[in-house]
Amino acid sequence: MILMSIETAEELERLRAVGRVVARAIRAMREQVRAGVTTAELDEVGAKVFRKAGARSGPQLDYGFPAVNCISVNDERSTDPGKRRLHDGDLVKLDVTAELDGFYADACVSVPVGRARPEAAQLVRSARRRLPTGWRSRGRGR
Repeated sequence: MILMSIETAEELERLRAVGRVVARAIRAMREQVRAGVTTAELDEVGAKVFRKAGARSGPQLDYGFPAVNCISVNDERSTDPGKRRLHDGDLVKLDVTAELDGFYADACVSVPVGRARPEAAQLVRSARRRLPTGWRSRGRGR
């Protein structure tokens, strides 16, 4: 586990910068979630965002993970992205951790593929209700 202590305004801005990279990667990846897309294709979408920002994958740096992002489908554990294709009704988890200039940020989102199964839709609704109101109102909870 990496612990950080933010002590200056500059450090806070660097943390915000890496957080923005993670947010952009998740946004770009979730825009591509649909039936027929492979988990490797989603990973590459996130990897492009990292490259453009000069960021690196936290899982690759810290424990040699074979992909940039951790992606899982339905009830599987996070695995390295590959040839698995998404299907209508799946629930895909996008777990993104970036490092930029020595600072790390991490976020994860569960995204239904097409028409979500009732239990998956309930899980997503429940999680959204737990988000702070301001976060939801800026459209990030979609």
